Amino acid sequence: MNAKFALLLIILWTSSTVSKSQVPSEKKRWFEIQVNKNVELLGFVYFLGYEGAQAETSDYSPRTKARYAYGLDLYRQYKAFENSKNLAVAIGFAQDIWLDYFINLLVQLDDFPNAKLRDDIDPTYYLRFSSKKDTTEAKTNAVAFIDAMNGLWREVDFDTYLTQNQPKYANAIAQVKSGLPDSSFIPTMEKFYQAHLDAYKLVPSLTIPPGMGFGVKYGAQDKTFAFHVFGAFHIPNFKDSLTLDMGFNDQKHLLELSTHEFGHSFVNPVVDELPGNMFSETESLFEPIKKVMSNQGYTAWKACVYEHFVRAGEIIISQNRGNAGDTQRLRTHYEQDRKFIYLPLILEEFSKYNKSASISYRQAVRAAMAGLIDEARKK
Repeated sequence: MNAKFALLLIILWTSSTVSKSQVPSEKKRWFEIQVNKNVELLGFVYFLGYEGAQAETSDYSPRTKARYAYGLDLYRQYKAFENSKNLAVAIGFAQDIWLDYFINLLVQLDDFPNAKLRDDIDPTYYLRFSSKKDTTEAKTNAVAFIDAMNGLWREVDFDTYLTQNQPKYANAIAQVKSGLPDSSFIPTMEKFYQAHLDAYKLVPSLTIPPGMGFGVKYGAQDKTFAFHVFGAFHIPNFKDSLTLDMGFNDQKHLLELSTHEFGHSFVNPVVDELPGNMFSETESLFEPIKKVMSNQGYTAWKACVYEHFVRAGEIIISQNRGNAGDTQRLRTHYEQDRKFIYLPLILEEFSKYNKSASISYRQAVRAAMAGLIDEARKK
């Protein structure tokens, strides 16, 4: 190993942020590329406590096993710890909480094994640790979860895992860096949503299952930090150190997935501001697509609404960036393949908003929801 590369690896693991790339624009905005240690342990828990055993007992297709190869290899290496008490505690809480919620909390903590639930973290980020939504109970459970994760880190010596696999992480970071969206991406997105975020963090993960992506954010000290956490795009090649390919080398996929996941940071708060009757009066629209949406992980009408508005935003932003072919492909894929059948109605309102300086994004969302109410009343 040459001295320059050795120095790079030392820098990579001195903190959660292992690499940063700045993409300047007229607004002086940039992307940060991070590998987050806490996210890596969460993905490790997913395979050690759930997916690994499932793969051994279920009839996974060869392609699925190939896509999950890295995590399943980790499971085989660390299988001796699958009866760990710390792992059991962590998995116990994971039964009723989705990965995106865990991630939104973990990115705010100090690195494992020294993480603590600080008093400045808003209770909304750990309230789901109580089925009764009781803040005191939620805090107690969240602390127990964090303590178990700290304990598991030490138990399996996760530091050694990270050290031994530094070249793989360096490869992932280099692949993401080479495929960063151009400097017009952030200004175009912020102009469309009429909002501003203080930091955009791209967080590739080797332990989060390939194909998964999460958009999370939190506010602190009057600033808002948005994260796009994602597993590999393609089947990784990690066995041969001379031909490493961790599966993140896809510029178009990174662009489209980033537009989607960062989009949630803009869309969800606006949708949350809508009056409750707009959801109750449109809930009947969920029935025709309930099965296909549930198969994609969207089991509630409000989640489906978020996804419709995020995807509509993707289409308009792609159009505004001058990508006519990609715009049509996205629209066809979402409407026909993924069955987001209310996109045409939303896009009609968004097109009006996109052409008029007198309409705000919030007004366009409300108008689209009013259109969905009219649609529900017709049925």
